[in-house]
Amino acid sequence: MSGPLKLTLPRQLAYACGQAGNVLSESLIVTYLLLLYLPPATKAGETATALVPVLFLGLIPAIVFANVIPRGIDTFLDPLVANLSDRSKHPFGRRRFFMAVGIVPLVASTAIVFFPPWGAESDLNVLFMTLFLTIYFASFSLYVAPYLALLPELAPDPKLNVRVSTMLAAFALVGGLVALNGGQILWNALAPEGAAFAERQAALQTTMVVLTGVAFVLLFIPIAAIPEPRMVPARSGEASHAPLLESLKKTFTDQAFIPYVIGTTLFAFGFNIVRTATLYFIMVLMKQPKDSPATIAVFGIAAVAFPVVAIAAGKLGKRRVMIAGTLILAFALCGFWFVDDLRTGLIFLALSGVGVSTFLALPNAILSDICNAATKRTGEQREAMFFGAQGFLQKINLGVSTGIFGWLLSLGSSVDNPLGVKLAGPVAALTLVGAAIAYWRYPEARIQQELASSSSSSSS
Repeated sequence: MSGPLKLTLPRQLAYACGQAGNVLSESLIVTYLLLLYLPPATKAGETATALVPVLFLGLIPAIVFANVIPRGIDTFLDPLVANLSDRSKHPFGRRRFFMAVGIVPLVASTAIVFFPPWGAESDLNVLFMTLFLTIYFASFSLYVAPYLALLPELAPDPKLNVRVSTMLAAFALVGGLVALNGGQILWNALAPEGAAFAERQAALQTTMVVLTGVAFVLLFIPIAAIPEPRMVPARSGEASHAPLLESLKKTFTDQAFIPYVIGTTLFAFGFNIVRTATLYFIMVLMKQPKDSPATIAVFGIAAVAFPVVAIAAGKLGKRRVMIAGTLILAFALCGFWFVDDLRTGLIFLALSGVGVSTFLALPNAILSDICNAATKRTGEQREAMFFGAQGFLQKINLGVSTGIFGWLLSLGSSVDNPLGVKLAGPVAALTLVGAAIAYWRYPEARIQQELASSSSSSSS
């Protein structure tokens, strides 16, 4: 009987398409949703029409409510899906089955949330946003945690794992660029600068529908092209039989996972601020049009930095490179307090790109190391629970960071009063310092020693 199918280059590319798709869908939510519901005034004396009030029911910050409540409802879905996936024996694949279930509601909710039924400021729009963000994040759990759990299974070899992780980072960058730059180009083509406010709003909604369609295609490719049951090789461990709470306890008591996930969660806060605030930085602080190519400074520099990050991680270790990237991003975000022109803004956007490159390239490779070391140590495969626990924390983090940014915008989001936009960078930088401290505590040397010793034992 022939062995498992190999993860050839075409299959690596097909698998990476899923990362581009999920980053694209998430970036549409993070980058454009506030621009629809809380559009900034980009010209002196201009009045923008908000679709949600500052306070929901006159009591709770509306954006905080609409972002935190969905994550609260979805709190336990990531680990639940992860546990079900780890224990699944579905013939379609214990990861691929959940991806197939999640894809349609994921892309549908991404588009629908951009079509609030009330065209003026309303508490009902807050409820509408809350409902479809809840569906979105629940569907995101169904797809992404099992999808990422395939990485250490498809590529257990450390060198192949790093190669595929870097490919995922590159495709994540593509997804981000399609959302940010592609979205701006299409939006501006449908409603050029100077168009009526209602026309710009309708053009943004059309843009979201088109890009959501692109996300669907990208998310579907790995489901169709990765025959999981024929590709996942026999491992040193067996599929998990642990119930949910026991599996969660094992995951959150792993001494390597704890500092890693704290650092990555805090880093994600800063990264979310970069994605959410970039257009505000450009339109309000740098006083450029929404279709300005200045956004390329972030992702363009990130793309150029990938080879440097990979080489540095190989020579210095992933931990040290993550610490350096975290502190670079913190410094860049602090700098936005001083931005009031194009040149200064480009400098700090470019520096942000260096930090973003480390966040896109290395965390999945580090977590794969943690998963494989845990499998060797315990004899139990719980990859999805590690990724699901991380996803659970990052969803809460995304809700909190978006909610905080929305609250900051209430302090000033126009060229006449940019206080909230200016504060966004320094606020995020504080969490990045915490991320650097957490990464410093990650026991990389012990994990690499465990992987190396297990490899030498299996080969002897």
